[in-house]
Amino acid sequence: MALKNFLVAEVMTPDPVIIESEALLAEAERLMEEYRVRRLPVLENGQLVGIISKGDVREARMAELAGRHPYEPVTEERWLTVAEAMTSPVITVTPQTTLVEAAQLMLEHKIGGLPVLENEQLVGILTETDVLRLLVQEAQESE
Repeated sequence: MALKNFLVAEVMTPDPVIIESEALLAEAERLMEEYRVRRLPVLENGQLVGIISKGDVREARMAELAGRHPYEPVTEERWLTVAEAMTSPVITVTPQTTLVEAAQLMLEHKIGGLPVLENEQLVGILTETDVLRLLVQEAQESE
């Protein structure tokens, strides 16, 4: 099948690992490590409200450290939440979006993943890894 004929539903990762918006950044880091993923859709009351990536977590940590004076004693440690570091609003696609359209969105917005929504419910995530996996599979099958 030609790559341009693929739909997101055929390539996406279904039932992605998610995190709630009020969770701490440490929990996001733990989930990313445990499941070996680089981004997590963020839900609030079952609805998608954002996405958080390893880069978002790293930037939030650096900003937090930069805001402290190096000799200032830490009297009260403040824990950042996912909501404070996530990207929102988030760009999404549907399972019926073509792979080419989804890839164009990823390139245009310089992002590595798109949550997949059907009837406003999260059903999957499409990442650059999913697209590359398909590309390699199609190349191997055509040999």
